[in-house]
Amino acid sequence: MQKKLIALAIAGLVSAPAFAQSNVTIYGVADAYVGFGKHGENDLRGVQGGALSGSRLGFRGTEDLGNGLKAVFVLEQGFDIDTGNEMGSGYQRQALVGLSGAFGTVALGRQYAPGYFFNYDALAAAAVGPQSILSSQSGMTISPTSTARWSNSVSYTGSFSGLTARAIYSTGAGYSVDGTNLYKGGHKISAGAKEVGKKPSNDDAYGLGLEYANGPLKVGAVYQVVNFKGAVNIGKEIDPITQLPVDIPLTGDKKQKEWGVGASYDFGVVSLHASYQSADNLVGWKGDDADLWQVGLIVPVGAGNIHAAYGQTKFDVPGDSDTKVKSYTLAYTHALSKRTTAYVAYNRTDNDDGLAFGLTKYDPKASSTEWGGKNSDLLGVGIRHTF
Repeated sequence: MQKKLIALAIAGLVSAPAFAQSNVTIYGVADAYVGFGKHGENDLRGVQGGALSGSRLGFRGTEDLGNGLKAVFVLEQGFDIDTGNEMGSGYQRQALVGLSGAFGTVALGRQYAPGYFFNYDALAAAAVGPQSILSSQSGMTISPTSTARWSNSVSYTGSFSGLTARAIYSTGAGYSVDGTNLYKGGHKISAGAKEVGKKPSNDDAYGLGLEYANGPLKVGAVYQVVNFKGAVNIGKEIDPITQLPVDIPLTGDKKQKEWGVGASYDFGVVSLHASYQSADNLVGWKGDDADLWQVGLIVPVGAGNIHAAYGQTKFDVPGDSDTKVKSYTLAYTHALSKRTTAYVAYNRTDNDDGLAFGLTKYDPKASSTEWGGKNSDLLGVGIRHTF
C-alpha cells in the first residue's frame, strides 16, 4: 500500500506542472439599452442590445508547449440580450485554434479579418457610430461587424515594437452581406446570404492590415478582397420582355476590392479620430462603388467621455453617380466601474432618395417605389458590463 501511495504522489508531482501551464478564461459582454426611434412611418420603442458592443459569451484558452510556444483557441458566441436568443448558430463570432510564439500567432477557423480592427472612430467601433452603420449597411468588409468575420480561414497576427501586422486568407469566406443597401439604380441584397462558387477559388477572400501605435498616436491601413465569381441565385422572377422565369441574382461575379486608411491622436484634453475607405464592385456588382469618410472626437469629462462623430458614404453606381447617406452621432459614456459603463447616445442617419440606412429600420410595409429617402433617428439609454 505504501509503495502505491508513493507512486501516486510522484505521478501527481510530474503531472501538476502540465495542468498549471494550461488555462481557460470565460469572458463576455452584456449590453442593453432602452431605445426610442423613427424611420419613415416606422416607430421604435423598446429594449435593444449592443449599442456599444455586441453581447457575447466566449471561451479563450492557452497551453504552454515549452520553448516559447503556446497552443491557443477561442470560441465566441453572440446573443440578443433583449430576447436571450443566440445570434446565428454555434460560435458564429469566432471559432479558432492555433499556435503562438515570438513570431506571432497563426490560427485556423472562423476569424476576424484585418478590417474588423480598422477602428479610428470616436465611438470605438460601436454599433451606434457612423463608421459602423455606413460600412456594414453598404456591404463593405472593412467594418467592425459580421462582414469582417470569415470562415474557413488561416490568419497571422504579429506585433513588433509598436507595429502590428495582420493577414488572412479564406478558402470560402462564408461572407454575410447586409440587406439594407437598397438604392436607386442599385441592387437589394438579402441579409445573411453566403456566396458559393463552382470552383474552389470562386469564393476566396484575403486581406492585409498594418497598424502602428506609439503613445497618443495610432495610424493604420487595410486592404481586402472578396471573390464573388459564380454568383448565387435566390429565386425566380418573370422577365418583362420574354415573360419567362429567370434567376434572380443575389450577387455579382466580380471581386469586391477595398482599402482604408485611418489615424487617431490623443491630446489629453481631446482625442481626434478620422478614416477614409473605398470599395469597388460592392457584393460583386461591376461598377457599384462607394467611398466612406468619417471624423470624430472624444472629450474626457470626469469619469465619462463625450463622443461626437460624423460620417458620409457616397455611392457611384450605374445610372446614379451621386447618391449619398450621412450619419451623425452624439453620445456620453460614464464609467461606473472598470467593467460597467452607462451611456446615452443619439444617432441620425440622413438618406438620399432610394437609400434606407439607419439603426431604426425602415417601414417594412413600404413598397419598393417608396423605399428610402427618409431620416432614421434613434435615442438609446443603456448599460454595458464586461466580464
